[in-house]
Amino acid sequence: MTLIAAIALCLVSLVANAEPPKPIVAAQSETIPDEPLRIVSLDDLTTEILLALGIQPVGVANPDSYRWQGKPLADSLDGVESLGTPQQPNLERLVGLQPDLILGVSSLHVSLFDRLDRLAPTVMYRVSLEPSPRDAVDVGKAILGHLAALTGREAEAEVVVARLEQVLDKGRRVARERGMAGEPIAVLYPLAEQGLFIVSNEQTLVVSLANRLGGTNPWPLREGHTIHQRIEIHALAQAPDAHIFMIGNFSGAPMFESPLWRALPAARKHRYGFLATNYWSFGGPLTATVIMKQMIDVMNGMGSDRPSP
Repeated sequence: MTLIAAIALCLVSLVANAEPPKPIVAAQSETIPDEPLRIVSLDDLTTEILLALGIQPVGVANPDSYRWQGKPLADSLDGVESLGTPQQPNLERLVGLQPDLILGVSSLHVSLFDRLDRLAPTVMYRVSLEPSPRDAVDVGKAILGHLAALTGREAEAEVVVARLEQVLDKGRRVARERGMAGEPIAVLYPLAEQGLFIVSNEQTLVVSLANRLGGTNPWPLREGHTIHQRIEIHALAQAPDAHIFMIGNFSGAPMFESPLWRALPAARKHRYGFLATNYWSFGGPLTATVIMKQMIDVMNGMGSDRPSP
């Protein structure tokens, strides 16, 4: 590549990164009711945000999965009608609920918008893995703010955002105190039996949170259509200064007792720990608050002066 071409490519990249984020609403009906009461949610993200605002939806897609994951305020879904899966919601059952608002996300429901719009007023939020100035934390806050305005719950939204910002500030402070600022910070899901790890897209919630700690991601994944990618355990040796959040309670897995693992810099310096969360790809401000609190606990347990378990 010539020098001129390289400079041109950099300029294109800078312009792209300078572009403002697209509107959080990807599509919506021409008429939206004021302060709707009978709301249907077709995705866990919008379900969580409704619950954060103190609104119990009349129907949601896959409430059993939401409960199984232990997502925030899951008990509030008791008695709520199940509408099947987010990918294939039961539209006949949805019609029977007579909703005055349907909520969905563009990554799952954009092809259904016209059909949903004919059934009831519909709002489709922009949720995507495409690179964007708005990370998953900002997406959740933007949806929260929009829904709060629609439903007259601005005061409730302010409380939720204030709690999240407080935890984010604490996370950044702890990262600085632990010497992690400017260092590689990664989030991995262990495939313990295979000796592999999964890295997640930059637009997933857990990576968005890790990116806010002031470090750098040693394995960034920015493909718009790829949510996960595998790396081998040997890749960890190529990032000797990395601090690693492991998703899931795998601390007793044989892989983490193996000589190969114990020889890695992250293990020798005890620069890793396990997040208890069962969910990490997508979530709203409540989920973000829970995960960041877990990250703070893990960071406080890291340190080169402690032997690896």
